[in-house]
Amino acid sequence: MSILICIFSAVFWSLFDLTRKLSLKILSPKEILILLMITQLFLFGIWTSLYPFHMEVKNYLIPGIALIFIGIISAILFLKAIQTSDLSLTIPLLSLTPLFSVIFSFFLLDEKLTIYQNFAVIFIIFGALTLYSKNLKLSSIINSIITIKRNNSARLMIIVSLSWSITPVLDKLCLKFSSINLHGLIQSLGMLIFLFLLSSSEIKKLKNVNKKKILITITLSIGIVATISQLYAISHNFVPIMESIKRIIGLVGSLIFGLVFFKEKITKPKIVGLACLSLGMFFIFW
Repeated sequence: MSILICIFSAVFWSLFDLTRKLSLKILSPKEILILLMITQLFLFGIWTSLYPFHMEVKNYLIPGIALIFIGIISAILFLKAIQTSDLSLTIPLLSLTPLFSVIFSFFLLDEKLTIYQNFAVIFIIFGALTLYSKNLKLSSIINSIITIKRNNSARLMIIVSLSWSITPVLDKLCLKFSSINLHGLIQSLGMLIFLFLLSSSEIKKLKNVNKKKILITITLSIGIVATISQLYAISHNFVPIMESIKRIIGLVGSLIFGLVFFKEKITKPKIVGLACLSLGMFFIFW
């Protein structure tokens, strides 16, 4: 059941990638985040007012504040990265997240993976590099690292990958000292305040929402489901396992959505990359 929660959450995050990229045609990254935080604040506020909640303020404070700052900065960088590049080229780089998650989980949560699960992380990373290569030659796969370094969107996504490897760990740490509803409320409020201070001038531009009400509503709804389901997934699974499942499904989604909605090509390296990722998916359950 816990794995099914991870898969459910991952599917919605993949859909969220698609709708956010579509929404970026009419709204800026900060405008999308402001709308998302307002929506989350409203829903978590209702949840907190209707159901019991708890918090150990002293223990929650440091990871909670850190999560707000890391979360908002990485979210802005993510949206800027997918705004200027193909989904099938940027999203695969998020496969580096499980590797960073393993490191952070080891030091902060004392979570240890089996040898098979460590191999799974290796296959996922290799698959991501293969997806980004021009052909199936080893030299090309290795050179894809250089290609990534020279690409601005790729560099942004690597920073996001590093950031997002720590955010689930911080989420899980926070949930040891807080209920999900109050945690969500505080994070939404903190990020919204930070966004107002960071981009108050862009609030006036939110009138553009009227141009695509249905798309924006769908994006916000999918984002809410993805966020809440991930909090539950984190509570019942090791962070690296949750992240690996999320990234694999996200990669498949980026290829499919990239082809269908943005006419991006599916090449042999991308197919082989998916095969490596599937193998990683197999080992992750051992």
